[in-house]
Amino acid sequence: MMDRRHGLKTLLAGTGAAVATSQGSALAQAPSQLQLKTPSEQFKTRIKVIGSLANEPVYTFMRLNVFGDPHNGNFLPMFTMNNLLIDHWEKTGEDEYVMTKFEAAYFTEFDSDNPIETWDNPFTGETIEIFNFQLGPVQREYRPGEVTAMAYAPTFVPIEVIGERVFVASHSIDEGANFFTADEYPIEASGSPVSYLNSFMTWSANVEDVANPEIMSAPAHVQIQNKVPWAPWMRMRGRPGGTSLRGFGAKISGLDALPDHVIAGFETYVPDILKENQWEEMIFETTHYLQYLEEKKAAENK
Repeated sequence: MMDRRHGLKTLLAGTGAAVATSQGSALAQAPSQLQLKTPSEQFKTRIKVIGSLANEPVYTFMRLNVFGDPHNGNFLPMFTMNNLLIDHWEKTGEDEYVMTKFEAAYFTEFDSDNPIETWDNPFTGETIEIFNFQLGPVQREYRPGEVTAMAYAPTFVPIEVIGERVFVASHSIDEGANFFTADEYPIEASGSPVSYLNSFMTWSANVEDVANPEIMSAPAHVQIQNKVPWAPWMRMRGRPGGTSLRGFGAKISGLDALPDHVIAGFETYVPDILKENQWEEMIFETTHYLQYLEEKKAAENK
């Protein structure tokens, strides 16, 4: 595993990025028991919906459908991911929280529960070894109007109340250096000298849960859409385009809430996410795969 210094050095967007959130005002029709008038009230609502006002881990499980975007044609279904997020929330001051994120996913056939270890790339015709996803520990600091993150930070849009649901939404639109350049990594290169991120997330929770002062973490549904370059493990050889992801899921009470076959998948492919405190050394998808290539090359040269 790479040391922390190297992992931090090669993060796509650098460190210490601070992004102001868009406060705005919630819908005037919000129920009277839900207080959203002040920046502090809006901030607490966001934290309660996306995470927790208490010092505790928040578990979220999502199913992510991944599509190939050929740049000049329709999307092509590729595979599905079972995605588990364990976010450790800690209150560090008045209207101030730190969240430490651990995330992992393993791949299945598209819209199926069947795990896959290899993938037939429809664009290149190559059968490729799957490289399962891990991320963390990554910290974010939340304050009213501001999120500070080690890499990409979300920008929140105004809270909306529609019917009996409270909606909290954010977007991350950013770019950084692509460390898998075509001259150095002709097979793994994504076709763009820039690594871009376009990610959109929406959480929704019941109004009564959000307004209830005894509930620290409101049960919430979550949706995500993103558009990013090809991952280096896909071996796209500089092909234009990238992947687009659509995911949906919910906060869950804990690991016991996951079906047995899903737990078995995590145990088989990304078992570290199931450990009590996850892991200590930072894992980032791009640098993790770079380490894998370096170790593979060293083994071949022995």
